[in-house]
Amino acid sequence: MSGRSAEQYAANLRRLEANRNTAAAPGAPRGGSALLAGLLHCGLCGGHKMTSRYHRHGPHPLTHRYACAFYPVNYGTGQPCQTITGPALDAHVVDQVLAAVRPAAVEVSLKAAEQAEAERAVLETLWRQRVERARLAAERAARQYRLAEPENRLVVRHLEKDWETALAEQARLEADYQRFTETHPATLSAVERDAVHALAADLPRLWADPQVTTTERKELLRTLIERITVAVVGHSELVDVTITWAGGFETHSRAVRPVLRYDQLSYFPHLLQRLTDLAGQGLNVGQITARLNAEGLRPPKRTTRFTTEQVGNLLIRHDIRVPGHRRTPAPDLPTHQWTVKTLAAELDLPINTVYSWIYRGWITSERRPGLRFRIIRADAAEIQRLRALRDLPRGHHTKTRWQAPVPPEPHNDTERQEP
Repeated sequence: MSGRSAEQYAANLRRLEANRNTAAAPGAPRGGSALLAGLLHCGLCGGHKMTSRYHRHGPHPLTHRYACAFYPVNYGTGQPCQTITGPALDAHVVDQVLAAVRPAAVEVSLKAAEQAEAERAVLETLWRQRVERARLAAERAARQYRLAEPENRLVVRHLEKDWETALAEQARLEADYQRFTETHPATLSAVERDAVHALAADLPRLWADPQVTTTERKELLRTLIERITVAVVGHSELVDVTITWAGGFETHSRAVRPVLRYDQLSYFPHLLQRLTDLAGQGLNVGQITARLNAEGLRPPKRTTRFTTEQVGNLLIRHDIRVPGHRRTPAPDLPTHQWTVKTLAAELDLPINTVYSWIYRGWITSERRPGLRFRIIRADAAEIQRLRALRDLPRGHHTKTRWQAPVPPEPHNDTERQEP
């Protein structure tokens, strides 16, 4: 077996081992949208491999998330260590990859410029040699013509023709060399150098090119990255990301994931303080919203900017008064009667969740004439039921469950008697 064949054989074995779907190998890249599948490991439970889960919400396109369910899957105990929305983490890692290869891309572009000039120098040498050979051929034909005896007319005529042909070839090559020199300068022009250097800035565009498949992007990531370890910081939107690059070098960064509630935001106390300060300055809801967006504060979930409705709900929920923001005082209700706000506080739930339960029919409420608030009747037993409903695992109500078997109808073996 030749050396090249032995190297190819060893490379094939390494590729087959990497394509195995095991805890120690990333597995073969597939066509799903989860770019980090096979590379992601949990930083909360000892580095176990995280899985990709795909889901769809109504008419929205299929999306994915990453979850570590090592203990529930292998031991049937506990909850998943962490769950991270896939697109947000994918975008963060891709940005890290493009930033890491950008200096290499600049270096490659400089090497390409140097190579282009080196190739130009080689062509310059070849052209000079061709012109020099043509000049020497013309001089040799001239000497042969001059040394010929005039009496040998046929020989003189043939040598004269060869001399004319050599002169014509020399003139043609000198003209071609002149055109080459004018169209291919010895060094690249500023425009050509800018075009070469622009290739480094085109990496994001090339990555997002629709002709590049998801499988090819995964192959590129696996070429550059050996392992990615992630750990959610508490229950916040922050995710610590450690990338182990090919060769063993590690980089640390922090990604941002969508969260469900405001109190999960790491800057939630600062957000409440800003709301209080801005309201104290006499700003209305619209002005407060514009200031929060200008300062870079963002709401949870998938939105990137605050709306006046979101800010208004926050002001009401935390009892922050602003000019022009009217509110109806809460009624004085008897025992076991609640408003949506007081019930949400009792259950430690977002107000929107309580409204969702009302719309689904899980909570019964009523509207009294002349009152804007919904009134909910809930005694101690009902509060206990709602708390049990709150503690159900995420996705409990959307899962398809096995139906209980229908018992067969009783069979009477006694023959029916005709009347």
